[in-house]
Amino acid sequence: MESLHAVPLADRGPGQPGPVAEVAERRRERWRDFLPDADLWVRRLVQSGLDEATLLQLLSESEHAPRIGPVPGDPGDFLSEDFERAAAGLLGPARRRMLAEVTSAAGASEVVDCDSITTQLFEPLCTSVHRMMSRTITLELHLAKLRGELGDGTSAERYQKFLASLDDLDRQRRLFTDYPVLWRQLSVLAGQAVTNARILTERLVSDAAMIGEVFGGGADPGAVDTVFPGTGDRHRRGQSVARIRWTSGLEVIYKPRSLRVDQHFTDLIEHLNAAGLTHPLRTARAVERGEYGWVEFITAKPCADLPAVRRFYHRQGSLLALLELLGTNDMHAENLIASGEDPVLIDLETLLQPGLPAATARAGDAENAAATAARRSVLQVGLLPTLTWRSKDGGGVDISGLGSRPGQLTAVGYPVLTDAGTDAMRVQLERLPVDLPDHRPVAKDVELNLLDYTDDLIAGYTELHRLCRHHKTALLADDGPLAAFAGDTVRVVLRSTMAYATVLQTGFHPDLLRDALERDRHFDYLWRQVVDLPMLADFIAAEQRDLWRNDIPFFTCRADDGQLVDSDDRPVGAPFQSGLELARARLATQDEEHLDRQLALIRGSLATAAINAADEVVLPEYALRRADRPASKDELLKVAASIGDQLAATAFEARGSAQWLGLSSQQGRNWTLGPLEPDLFNGLSGVALFLAELGRATGDRRHLELAARAVATIRSQLARDLAAGVGGMAGQPGIAYALARLSSLLGDESLLTAAAELTAGLGETIASDNQYDLVAGSAGTIAALRAVQALRPDSTATAMITAAADRLLATSEPWEPGIGWRPAGMLSAGLAEVPLAGLGHGMAGIGWALAEAGRLTGSPSYTEAARQAIEYERTLYDAGREAWRDVRTTSGADGVSIRAWCHGSVGIGLSRLRMLDVVPGAADELQAAIEDTRLHGFGLSHSLCHGDAGSIELLLLAALALDDADLLAEAQLHAAGLAAGIRAYGPVCGVPFGTPTPSLMVGLAGIGFGLLRAADPVGVPSVALLDW
Repeated sequence: MESLHAVPLADRGPGQPGPVAEVAERRRERWRDFLPDADLWVRRLVQSGLDEATLLQLLSESEHAPRIGPVPGDPGDFLSEDFERAAAGLLGPARRRMLAEVTSAAGASEVVDCDSITTQLFEPLCTSVHRMMSRTITLELHLAKLRGELGDGTSAERYQKFLASLDDLDRQRRLFTDYPVLWRQLSVLAGQAVTNARILTERLVSDAAMIGEVFGGGADPGAVDTVFPGTGDRHRRGQSVARIRWTSGLEVIYKPRSLRVDQHFTDLIEHLNAAGLTHPLRTARAVERGEYGWVEFITAKPCADLPAVRRFYHRQGSLLALLELLGTNDMHAENLIASGEDPVLIDLETLLQPGLPAATARAGDAENAAATAARRSVLQVGLLPTLTWRSKDGGGVDISGLGSRPGQLTAVGYPVLTDAGTDAMRVQLERLPVDLPDHRPVAKDVELNLLDYTDDLIAGYTELHRLCRHHKTALLADDGPLAAFAGDTVRVVLRSTMAYATVLQTGFHPDLLRDALERDRHFDYLWRQVVDLPMLADFIAAEQRDLWRNDIPFFTCRADDGQLVDSDDRPVGAPFQSGLELARARLATQDEEHLDRQLALIRGSLATAAINAADEVVLPEYALRRADRPASKDELLKVAASIGDQLAATAFEARGSAQWLGLSSQQGRNWTLGPLEPDLFNGLSGVALFLAELGRATGDRRHLELAARAVATIRSQLARDLAAGVGGMAGQPGIAYALARLSSLLGDESLLTAAAELTAGLGETIASDNQYDLVAGSAGTIAALRAVQALRPDSTATAMITAAADRLLATSEPWEPGIGWRPAGMLSAGLAEVPLAGLGHGMAGIGWALAEAGRLTGSPSYTEAARQAIEYERTLYDAGREAWRDVRTTSGADGVSIRAWCHGSVGIGLSRLRMLDVVPGAADELQAAIEDTRLHGFGLSHSLCHGDAGSIELLLLAALALDDADLLAEAQLHAAGLAAGIRAYGPVCGVPFGTPTPSLMVGLAGIGFGLLRAADPVGVPSVALLDW
């Protein structure tokens, strides 16, 4: 008889009337509080046919029900040197059943050695049992230790005594009486393993001759030598991909799903190859066997030479175009093998995806329009570099087919046993190395810069895009290669595998294994995303059934029918537009304009990969324009207005809101391409601020109205808690700064109130800040909130500035002859071991911010700390090169920084300009910075962060402050050259390829801001120094 405590909610009856336990009421409240709002809680109950009273009765029933332990079977000859021996009463009988099933399935065939294959299939079962039990066994170990049951001896000897106690069947029964859910899940796992061993054996025996004929050139493959099971995720009651090696040396892949879609993809590839692809594409041979099939094993090998690598990426571009046309997603690195110069896709189950909605319930219409555009673009395929599993605090891992690189760690921690084999064994969460397949065309230890092959990728994409358009009629014909996909089964991925795996893995915490209802509550984590994507509610019951089977949830549909079915083939939810219908529409409407849009997205995605790989912007090459006369104010405003028009042309607008696609980062790191976030550095705040300043300067209402629509989106994002951090550029203070300035520019007093409210909530975040710098840390809080304090004196801005300054004092480190700070982000990424020079991330920015805090509060301790920060930074000045050294680990052999706002002379000069009255010797350093900027500060890009606009800013501010007419004239000539360059070949953003991106510091808004500043350096405040 199974313990009631092991039975999930979906399998329980209505419950028996009885007294309501007080603890049951507390459990109900905790369950209700687990979901984000009351409406969601009611929907969750209704979906299970419950109300609060019924749930309370079920919880009370659990409290009153007796605990019934399982009856472990005879372990037989099962042996284990580790703690899975506690499940010997389950594993021993499972081993015997598996051998019996395999023997029965094999019959008289000599294709399999029954004992050998059973051993090979039983081993991963034991591994899974070990993983599922690890947390519970660790807890029991420490309880036994506290009870004094382990006696004396060494730590290892005490652990061995604990292991020995697990051999006792009564001890096992007590263990699983306490954790009945664990016994249930292990039993499910074992039963699935036995069933799937029989199924695989039957299929190996029945198909051996056919496998030799198709994959072995007609030769006898011999007998099965080795089975490598579990090479993919578990779906449909524990089924997974396996690699089979035969005694002849032949290897094939077993896939427990229909392979019709794979065969039709091969047919389509052959059609396109015959149509004249420059570099024909290769596919893996596949044999369809109904509910399963066999696939050619692709051997990974590096390219022979550089031309072969270029051909590889040309083919990747062609595959990218085809996969986009077919509406594919989830095409990450594990689904691709580099076999010489052929990129070969080894999993095609996510072709022809149905039209799932990209819109989210709480986002604004413009945000949803941008998200939908991204979902229906080349970005959705999964081949292009992107960071997944990002949070508002940063992080993320690139597992894409093109961009995934060695040396990455998982974005979240996974439970790992530490001090295993001792009585100090414990579970710790650790970020683990990301295990990548052989998806790159070079050896694993060979450096590969994806940017070097951009032209090849673009050429391959363009070729296939145009080829499909040229052969559109044949492709769309009723008997054409697209029509052949009708009826094929495709997998639909509703949530990332990582999301499912995390919920499943954390579901084996011992607190969730005493009563299945606690584990049900844990699985209700899936309901939280329903707030944004209501359609997910229809699928949660099926998702939770799969999780209770220890599976990754699995949904499919037909390519020509958007009705999803669950892992039991039952229809779920309302039908969507079919993937085949969408593919036909895509091909029918593709044109050169579509091609240009996709190529821009490809370049943007590659740009993010380049930045993330080196944590350094790979700057574009362009022809620096020199002017022989200053530009007039009208000329500068006209060019600035053209940038405003470019932003207007690329905006997604709907119902009073606006959004853009662009390059964005989190706290200055972890770059990706997608809808903009609310920050000042790369996000909507900077874009809105430029558009509003432009509208004020030109009187053009269009730009003011677009700014107001961008602000509407910012407010929506803030309401959803999408802003994080304390940085002046990449955090909430920077947004507050922008809102404060936009309040007067747009005539909207409520924006100043919003800025004050955002400021008031910064206290806890400041107290835990470990970034410190101007971009992402407390220094940025000080710099940005000066505007809020000046424009709204009754706000908490002064208190937050003081808190930020105190945080900096408390976290400073002595660095002779002064003090310094090392931002945690750069430390953890291995980018800096000592404090840096510079404004964005270095001592110039922190020192200047502390000086401003000293001025505002009158505190001499802040002013003194500012001086000490600069004193340290002076040690990084190289008098021989007349420039400041860049001590980041990526700075290269010469160790001299770029001359930019973020690092180097431009930003350092700006800081000294604002510290002339505080730091002795600042005037000389300002002159040194100006001279270095004159010589080396132009020609990097047009951007504000590391380009001409930023360098002009230093010259302008210094000229006005020092009343230097010659310097002002020089700045004006550079501004004229900037305008001329933009007229000649467009704005060059401060990212690889100069890719157009809307943002303030590296993109169009900042370039436009530089022109506005040059046109009116007194009337337009400096955003580079967060002036107002």
